[in-house]
Amino acid sequence: MQMYKAPGLTVFESKPQDRIDELIAIDATTILVRWRAPFLDDGQGLDPLPRHLLGQPFAQYEQDPSGQRDLFLAQRFWTTEYVGAGPYRLVAWEPSSHLEGVAFDGHSLGRPKIERVVIRLMNDENTVLTNLLAGNVHLTMAQAIRFEHAMVLRREWGLDKGEGAGKILFLATSTTTAVPQFRPDAQKSLPLLDARVRRALFSGVDRQAIVDALFDGQAPAPNSFVQPDAAYFAEVDVAIAKYPYDPRRTEQFMSEAGLRRDGDGLFASEGERFRPAFWISAGAQREQLLAIVTHSWKEAGIDVQPYVMPAALERDQEARAQFPGILVHGIGLSERTSAENTSTEQIGTPANRWSGQNRGGWSSPEYDRLWDAYNATLDRSQQVRLFTQMMKIRSDDVASIPLHYSLNVTAHVAALRGPDVGVSETTSHWNIYEWELT
Repeated sequence: MQMYKAPGLTVFESKPQDRIDELIAIDATTILVRWRAPFLDDGQGLDPLPRHLLGQPFAQYEQDPSGQRDLFLAQRFWTTEYVGAGPYRLVAWEPSSHLEGVAFDGHSLGRPKIERVVIRLMNDENTVLTNLLAGNVHLTMAQAIRFEHAMVLRREWGLDKGEGAGKILFLATSTTTAVPQFRPDAQKSLPLLDARVRRALFSGVDRQAIVDALFDGQAPAPNSFVQPDAAYFAEVDVAIAKYPYDPRRTEQFMSEAGLRRDGDGLFASEGERFRPAFWISAGAQREQLLAIVTHSWKEAGIDVQPYVMPAALERDQEARAQFPGILVHGIGLSERTSAENTSTEQIGTPANRWSGQNRGGWSSPEYDRLWDAYNATLDRSQQVRLFTQMMKIRSDDVASIPLHYSLNVTAHVAALRGPDVGVSETTSHWNIYEWELT
């Protein structure tokens, strides 16, 4: 019987490994997992790995973690000689060209109906679109094309006319969010530390205009960080505080916080104009979002200062964590991710090399208490209740402002039957073993 201690698993740097006390191999097909605390295991990050291929290099890593880590990850098992337990067996990998897989007879959910799959690597989105329209590509994976290309497909495939040359699938995977800076030493617009000012900002964002401009109205305007298709969406939606677009409410909230309009009609406090910095990453869609939000807030009397971050700043986690006003970034829609990323443990600090997902440094003892309770129960109904309470606290205090759902686009020709999207927890190819190509 072989036992693996948790420190030997940290090479993978992902959860749930950091919650495991030990793994014990009972026999050739059974493992026993002992957790440090109650944990609802979703199986993510616990893929089976072949001992006969990885045992020796992993043992070398355990003896010298700092020196052997790169050598362990450089094993060809992770690339051209990969062996997994999925529906297709890798038979060819040409770097920068394609990967090829054949149906795996031993797949636990049944042998795939399509015998062979070729994944072609294309760097240019327009090339992907051209090949799809020409029938040389049957399916695009997530992020291979953008929403704008989906609109071209809709027109070319005649989907607006009810024809069916193909199908386009949209999957909301994250929420693009405006996060205020809660670290007092970094925040240069101190009124943002007042929840009433943050409520004013939320009320001053025309999120429907964002959705209409970026996604042709194909996605709902978000009030929270929960996908509308989630089973618990209704419970959260009833509980949270909502801030519909209403410049009059912006005026009311700002007045309650002691800010008044100056001679130019813009809000100021004690003679100093409120000019929050608004940081966003580069890119056509993000910059279009920047223009809409900036216009919306300035119309409401907020003299926001837009700033497009250079690539070097985006890569510098410490510098990015010190943003001086408001930062735009994505928050994943999976339940655990959306709850965890505003916990205190996720705040970026020098101790964790600024790697936490709580970008703004927001902290609430009650929220943390609920998060700990969420992780300590295996009762699903209790988890949903605790998650809902966390989302309410977050909305009441306006820890962040959801601007729009980010959509992944998948498209396929009509001859391919089976691709579908689930909730944000899944990928577009989750049921590929059931697909058929005629």
